[in-house]
Amino acid sequence: MPRPSLILRSPYLQWLLVQIFPRLRAWPVGKWPAVMEKVRSTDFDRFERIGIVAAMVLTTWLLRPASDSDSPAAVVFLTQLLAALPLLFLMAGPFFLRRIRRVLDSEARSGREGSADTPDERK
Repeated sequence: MPRPSLILRSPYLQWLLVQIFPRLRAWPVGKWPAVMEKVRSTDFDRFERIGIVAAMVLTTWLLRPASDSDSPAAVVFLTQLLAALPLLFLMAGPFFLRRIRRVLDSEARSGREGSADTPDERK
């Protein structure tokens, strides 16, 4: 039997998700895993793709190794990896957040339009 989603089991994660994505309040907590699956399956739009590629290119350019480095290649690789993770998080992360918020907004809008004639399910 599959275990319930971490979203359903962790009140701390629920609180964090509501703080980051206030639009999630439009659905009951039990529907959040399905909504987030819909977000995961949605493609990035053109702006988000260009932004992510630009973040990767800029991170690669910023972390190019020095030509006169006497360090072993493994050390250079490891330091670049450790420096790239926070840089990518800061530069590409907003594009991932934008996609999540865009999909949540469109789902909430379509849910309101679809339930305009029906009573609210949350009551």
